[in-house]
Amino acid sequence: MKQTLITALDHAEEFAAYWIGRQFPRPEVALGEESQTPYCNWCGQNNDGLTHCTCGCRSLKWSRVIRLGMYEPPLSTCIIRGKYSRWHDVLELMGKRLGQRIRGCVPPNAVIVPMPMPFIRWWFRGINHSAVLAKYVARSSGLGRRNLLLRKESPPQAGMSANQRTQLNMKNIRPRPFGKLHGKPVVLVDDVLTTGRTLEVAAKSLRSIGASTITVAVVAVTNLPETIKKVDYAPLTP
Repeated sequence: MKQTLITALDHAEEFAAYWIGRQFPRPEVALGEESQTPYCNWCGQNNDGLTHCTCGCRSLKWSRVIRLGMYEPPLSTCIIRGKYSRWHDVLELMGKRLGQRIRGCVPPNAVIVPMPMPFIRWWFRGINHSAVLAKYVARSSGLGRRNLLLRKESPPQAGMSANQRTQLNMKNIRPRPFGKLHGKPVVLVDDVLTTGRTLEVAAKSLRSIGASTITVAVVAVTNLPETIKKVDYAPLTP
């Protein structure tokens, strides 16, 4: 019964998104060809493989980052229009491409988990972009999907500086009641990795309910200056 309801809601969402998305160009045209630029598998920043990445001085809560590209046009434009203009079709395409990159890179029992969105923000935007991305990442990669996290309402990070982002309180993201992973690996899906603070808080919550490893899968990574890469984060304590 539960799975039938989820399937029905998915179909209703796709039907509504079709009519909303008709005002936009085809996603393949807007998004362009996929980028294959080399990047650091730990922080996601561009790296030619020959120079040492400064992320080694940080203690990250995940084991790997998988991304589509850097946060720059046309990728950044598609992300913004997907989030704020409810362009479901481009979120679907980005999710499918990200799922194709994940396939074969994580264990077959890995679970796709979307970054949670506060309910009030979801209500006003009319779309939960991370959940849409995660749905198509799961379909494209052939992995299971579960919503295991809740997020407290807080100011959107889009208007914050990098240093302000690093102060996210650990209590803002917590596991859902009775959610357990029992040692399964997790692929945590979000749209953009900037400082990584939100993803680290979410990763710690997933560890607390039994995640064995955390792989971060994002559409884009923001290019940060070296001083920000080496910033001292507030401790992840309750």
